[in-house]
Amino acid sequence: MRRLQARLLRERARAAQLEAELAASERRRKEIQTLARIGDWEYDLVNDQIRWSEETFLIFGLKPGSQEPDFADILLSIHPDDVRAFDRAVQQAIAAGRSYKLDLRIRCPNGRQKHIHAQGSPIYNRGQVERIIGTVLDITERKTAEERLCQEASYDALTGLMNRRSGLAALEEAVRQAEESRAPLSACVCDLDQFKAINDTYGHGAGDEVLVAFSARLREGTRTSDTPARLGGDEFLIVLPGATPDQAAVCTERIRKRFEEDRFQSAAGTYGATATFGVAPWRPGVSAGELLGLADRGLYQGKQRGRNCTAVQDNAPLPAGCAVSGGYQARAQASTRGSAPALSTPVSGSTVMAAFDPSDHSP
Repeated sequence: MRRLQARLLRERARAAQLEAELAASERRRKEIQTLARIGDWEYDLVNDQIRWSEETFLIFGLKPGSQEPDFADILLSIHPDDVRAFDRAVQQAIAAGRSYKLDLRIRCPNGRQKHIHAQGSPIYNRGQVERIIGTVLDITERKTAEERLCQEASYDALTGLMNRRSGLAALEEAVRQAEESRAPLSACVCDLDQFKAINDTYGHGAGDEVLVAFSARLREGTRTSDTPARLGGDEFLIVLPGATPDQAAVCTERIRKRFEEDRFQSAAGTYGATATFGVAPWRPGVSAGELLGLADRGLYQGKQRGRNCTAVQDNAPLPAGCAVSGGYQARAQASTRGSAPALSTPVSGSTVMAAFDPSDHSP
C-alpha cells in the first residue's frame, strides 16, 4: 500500500513537472513569437474552426481571444487587391494539397495597414486534407525599408521627381512600346535659364527653391502617363507617350508660362526664373539615346534663340503663326516679355495654339 502511494506521489510530481515544463515551453514560444513578430494558426476543416496564437491576434490588431477567428473576417481584413491571391492559395491547399507562401497587406481595426508574410501547409489524415497549419510574419518594417530604399534609388531627393537613371529607363520603355504600337511619342529636355546667376546672386538655397518650384510645375503640367525626371543639376527630362510634337509643345508652353510667373523671396529681394524646352518626336528606328540627343539639340536651339521658349525638331507641316529657326520648328507667336528682376535682359516668349490637357489620364 505504501509502495502504491509512493508511486502515485511520484507520478503526480512527474505530471506537475511536465505541466510546468509545458507551460514554460509555451511561454518561451509566445516570447519568441512576440520578439520575431510571428504568429501561428490552424484551420480545422473537419469542424470548420480556426485557431490563432496570441501573436497572430496582435499582428491583426486584435486583442488576444477577443473573438473567434472566422475565414470571412480574415478575408475582410486583407487588402482588396490581395484577397483573390490569398483565397486561391487556400483553396488550392485544400483541393490539391499545395503549400503556399504569400506577401499580403492587411488592414487593422484602427485603420493601420500592415504587411505580412503568410505561409500555409496542408495536414493529411487518411489521404484527405484535414487541417491547414501556418504562420503569419509581420514584415511591415522590412517593407517600409524596402520602399524607402526604392524611393531613394529611383527618385531625386530634392525635387521628388524620378532621378536620371529612372527617367532614362522610362524613356527606354516608352521607345520600346512605341516600336510595338507605332503610337506617337515625344521627349523633352529642358533646363533653367541663367541658373548659375541665381545661385551666385541669391545663394544655393535660393537655387534649390527654384528647382523645387520648377519640378512642381512639371508635375502639375503633365499627364499621369507622362514622366518628368531630373537628369541632374538644373536639367530635366519629360517623356510624353502618345503625344505628337504639337501636343508636347503645348504641354511645355503651359509649364513655361506658369513658371515664368512664379516669384521667389530672399534677403536680397524678389526674383524669378525662366526655362527653355527642347522637344523631339520619336520616329521608327530612333533609339532612346538618339531621341534624347535630338531633344537636347532642340534645347540648345532654344537657347540660341534667346531662351525662355520651346523649340521643336520636326519635319511635319507647321501650324499657322509658327516660325522655323535653324531646322527646328519653334512654336512661336513671338512676344517680348520682361524677365524677373534678377535677370533684367528682356527675353522672347512663344505661344502654341493647340490642345493638350494635363488632366487627361490617357496615354
